[in-house]
Amino acid sequence: MLNGIPSLIVGNLGRDPEFQMVNGKQIARISIGVTPRVKKQGQWQDAPALWYRVTIWDTYLAEHVLNSLHKGDRVFAYGVVTSDEYQGKTNLEMSADIVGVPLDRNEVTIIPRQQTGTGQKPQYRSPQTQPGTSQSQSDPWGGSDEPEF
Repeated sequence: MLNGIPSLIVGNLGRDPEFQMVNGKQIARISIGVTPRVKKQGQWQDAPALWYRVTIWDTYLAEHVLNSLHKGDRVFAYGVVTSDEYQGKTNLEMSADIVGVPLDRNEVTIIPRQQTGTGQKPQYRSPQTQPGTSQSQSDPWGGSDEPEF
């Protein structure tokens, strides 16, 4: 049974990701500020930011968050949101299963991980083509950037 509300949030990191060990397991914690838009007197305005404290329990994902993200980065997170109130302040927390970056604001190179099947730490493959370089003759689609007319 879910103990919270499954949600997708998109916002900016309020600080660099934090490393923490819990029961011998490496986790990451991030703080995401989400600025909702509200309509007041017929005009759209930014409402005060909502801050989510996000915990990433998956060791592989936590390692990538710690190595890749920095304060101010635009990110999204999907997971279960819970809230509680303390001294009149609402605290929003999320246990995230997915963390990523929107492609409209970031340049990203996808490097698929290789599955080892042996319980060892996954290894990375280097990308076939680096960003900003042209495709070589080994283009699997057999084409070029030039139109065919």
